[in-house]
Amino acid sequence: MATLTDDELARIKSEVFDNLLGLGAVPYFDVRTLYPVIRDNVESSTVAATTSTTSVTSPGATSITLASATGYVAGQRIVLDVDDARETVTIRSISGSVVSVVCRKAHAGTYPVEVESALTLVRGYLSDLITLEQRERDLYTSAGVKRVDEIEFFGRSEGGDALSRTQETRNALRAKLASALNLTRVMSEMKGRADAAMGSSGAVEIY
Repeated sequence: MATLTDDELARIKSEVFDNLLGLGAVPYFDVRTLYPVIRDNVESSTVAATTSTTSVTSPGATSITLASATGYVAGQRIVLDVDDARETVTIRSISGSVVSVVCRKAHAGTYPVEVESALTLVRGYLSDLITLEQRERDLYTSAGVKRVDEIEFFGRSEGGDALSRTQETRNALRAKLASALNLTRVMSEMKGRADAAMGSSGAVEIY
């Protein structure tokens, strides 16, 4: 079975506000040794991942052909594709290597297919967090001070609310990721430290 990679582990540590130092820093810094345990115990399904090249051009009921259907059965939840094209569907029926599903997104080329598992769930959270981080960066280029003389910020109807909603959604996803990996206490502690550091530096909060 597949498990999380060290690179994915670094992203998890970043999202829960923990430091990114390697285990070699343990004798010198406050580095948590729980992460290798998490890495090795967030596992994929025992059913091997496969691929499909069946194009899905519009939402709705459709059939896709798997490169290998060994272990796949009706009623299983499977994850199709990656990044923004990723979605989870349920196998309605299966005949040979052809599975019937209901898709909400389009899929093209050769895309991965695997049974939903602890690994796909955690990787899904990470993918969504990366998408939100990129959206947040784009919003920062358009959000900010509207008038300097009176320090007037953009209002909700002018796009100022989009950044706030994105940040709230990202924080909610971080909380789900931390809960899934039993890191809620770690995230709370590390976020508290970060907030304290920001407060002592006189940072300005954007409303």
